[in-house]
Parts: sequence; C-alpha cells; structure tokens
Amino acid sequence: MKTLFTIPGAICLFVACFSCRKQPVPPAAADRFKVTVTNGYGSGYHQPGDTVHIFSLALASNQVFAGWSGHNPALLRAPDEWHTWFIMPGENVDLTGTTAPAATFVLQFEQCQGKDRVKPVYYYFPARPKGIVYLLHGTSGSAQALVAGFEWQQMIKDLVHDHFAVLITEAEEATAGKDLNGDGSIRWNTLPWDTLTNADYANIRIITHTFYQRGLLPAGLPKYAVGMSNGGNFATALSTICRFDAGVSYCAPSGGQIAQMTGTPLQFCMARFDQNPNVGPAGNAAALANAQTLASRGISSGYLVQERSPLYPERFARSGQLSLEASAAVFNELKQKGYLDPAYYFMDQPDELRSAYQANPAAFPQLNGLDIDQRMFVFQQLSLAVADHHMYSDYNKATLKFLNTFIK
Repeated sequence: MKTLFTIPGAICLFVACFSCRKQPVPPAAADRFKVTVTNGYGSGYHQPGDTVHIFSLALASNQVFAGWSGHNPALLRAPDEWHTWFIMPGENVDLTGTTAPAATFVLQFEQCQGKDRVKPVYYYFPARPKGIVYLLHGTSGSAQALVAGFEWQQMIKDLVHDHFAVLITEAEEATAGKDLNGDGSIRWNTLPWDTLTNADYANIRIITHTFYQRGLLPAGLPKYAVGMSNGGNFATALSTICRFDAGVSYCAPSGGQIAQMTGTPLQFCMARFDQNPNVGPAGNAAALANAQTLASRGISSGYLVQERSPLYPERFARSGQLSLEASAAVFNELKQKGYLDPAYYFMDQPDELRSAYQANPAAFPQLNGLDIDQRMFVFQQLSLAVADHHMYSDYNKATLKFLNTFIK
C-alpha cells in the first residue's frame, strides 16, 4: 500500500512507501497484467496493487530524458523523470521513454582569487541565461570531484539544457586541505552568517563579482543554490543570507532556525534509508518539518523522498563505464549470491557487500574483474538503489521545476 501526503502550500509531494521491502508472492497468472517498457527497463507481469518501477535506457552524454509517453502516463508518480514508479492497475500498461538532444556545452575551468585563497572554479554561462545555479559538494568533497560525479553530471546537463548558468567551486577547507575551524571535518562552514568574514560565503560573492566585472554574467540574474549533504545545508544558508531566489538541499535537513527565518523558497530532496549519522530517519523528519514550517509561513517549499528501487541487469551500465554484458554479469553474481530478493531489491547495505568483497575478492569474480573506477560506480549505484546518502538524479526534473517557479 502507498500513501500520498501533500504539504499545504508546497509545490512538491511527499510519497511514503510502506511496501517496498515486502517479499512478493507470485500471483496466479490470471491475476497478473503486463507492463511493456520501450526504450527503458521494467517490463514484466504484475498483480494489481503492486509497485512497479521503470527506468529509461542509459542516457548518452548528448541526451537528456524528455519524459514517458504511451498508455496513461498519468499513472506515473513522476512522468518527467528517467526513473519513476506507479501502482499497477487491473490492465496492461505500455510506456515509452523519450529523449531529446542535449544542449552542447563544455565546462570551463580556471582559478579565481577568493577572499584568502585562489579557488578552483568550473562554470558554463550560456547566452542570455535565465539564472545562475551554484552547485555545492558535500563533506570531504571538492569542485573536481563534483564535476566528475555521474549523478552531478546529469544535473549539470539538465540545468544547461534548461538554459541555466552553472558555477561550481569548493569549500575553503577543501582548497586549504585542512580543517580550519577544528570541527573534525573538511567542508563548507555555515557559521558565522557573515558574507565578509566567513570565507565560504565571501568566496561565492567575490567569484560571482569577478564574472560580472568581466562581462561574462549579466548582473541581476536570479540566483539559486543546489547542494548535497553538507553542501545542502550550506545551500539553504547561502540562499537565505544572500537572498537567493531559491535553494535545494539533497540529503540534508538544514536547521529549524533557517526554516523560521528565511524568506527564500527551499526544497528538500531526501533519501528514505539514509544511513548518514547526521541524517537518518530523524534528519528526514526534520526536513519535512522544515518544509512544513516554510509552508505555514507562506514561503514556497518542497519535500521529496527517494525510495528504494529494484536493480535490473543493465543498471551498472548507466555511465558507459561498464558494458551491458559486464553490468548483467555483476547483477547475476549478486543474484546468485543471495544479495537480491525475488523482486531484485538489494537486501543488504553496500558497505556490507564491500566488506565481504574486500575479505575475499576471489569469491566475487565479476566484481573483482572490474577496475577501481568501475567497481566504485557499482557501489554508487547500489547506494542509490537502497536510497542511502548519495546525490541522485531521480528528481532532476522536479528540481528544475522548482527553480523555474521563481524566474523573474
């Protein structure tokens, strides 16, 4: 059973899934109906009331996902997203994934003087952008790691395709390579709330002004921040202090103080089974409470939750690092070793599989046959499938819709 909650005053939906871990009992053939997915994955037979996930084919670097068409797309919880789900009706369902040519662009890189240090900056500014989006990494991250991350690459591609300018830099501690405030982590510092003395806020201001002065960005553009984890917390604080037009936090609840004081619309994109000690169920609940607080104050807000999803043989070929054959071989190895339930949900945590692999690599010949980057990508996709703490692209279109709501 699935229950749909809407937040009063919000533009997004909170979807609670109570049946994802249920072991499916194969129904009689007469009780099942067929799902046919063209240009995607998820075809099969299902009983009415089942939760059915569908996925697009892997997107090439020059493609963006354009939505699902076919039999009653209104069934879908998110018909614009590359991965979505629906409740099986008492009839056959035919759906087709569609793509569009992506805008052609190349991220530029240069070093820009910040408050105290020269900062690495990646950016792309299209002609007449509708707004600029600052993308913010998480704890122990960097600008370079962000632009190399597959899920972030999908976000960048979708933003540019929608005619947004993008700018990526990194936390002052990441550039310094040390913990400057002694809190035990290398990350963005949200305190003090001061754009002059706090280097992280000051760097954003100074770098942006540099591009204004050079005529690469028109002054007065709508500004947005999108961040993951610690970058999500920083996105909400930055958006508040600098009076951005909107902010989006992935896998971070922000703070109740922000929700009580901000005048900036904020969206929270959480992961249902986030294992990060600073998030977890309590953090997800705090994010929902913050979205509700904003709505009660008349500030637009959104709350979205990434749910667990089943694996499919081609899942690990999404980035092109693994071939379809190699992806299927890893999938089958996980299946044969009992890591997947009958509906192909991963039943363990990726870290437990990683520990088992490290203890005996020879026991996992398909996984062991991959190079380090390929193996890392497999574990990243497993984290996404179990809805753990990881940047995800499943709600890219929802994030774009949220940002577009506040175009001046």
